[in-house]
Amino acid sequence: MKIFVEKIRNEKRMSLNELSRRSGVALSHLHAIESGESNPTIAILCKIAKALEVPCERLYTCDD
Repeated sequence: MKIFVEKIRNEKRMSLNELSRRSGVALSHLHAIESGESNPTIAILCKIAKALEVPCERLYTCDD
């Protein structure tokens, strides 16, 4: 699964700190997600999507 948090966050011109504040997800966890070191749960993806004001499914794609 590929996660697009950083791409969408940059499109929205939002800092990582701002996304952390809005989503309630720890800055370190967001950094790990964006760098591919961590796979977020659906609940975390939904928090991030809400903070970015996009549908949850826009944050990821499933690679076959």
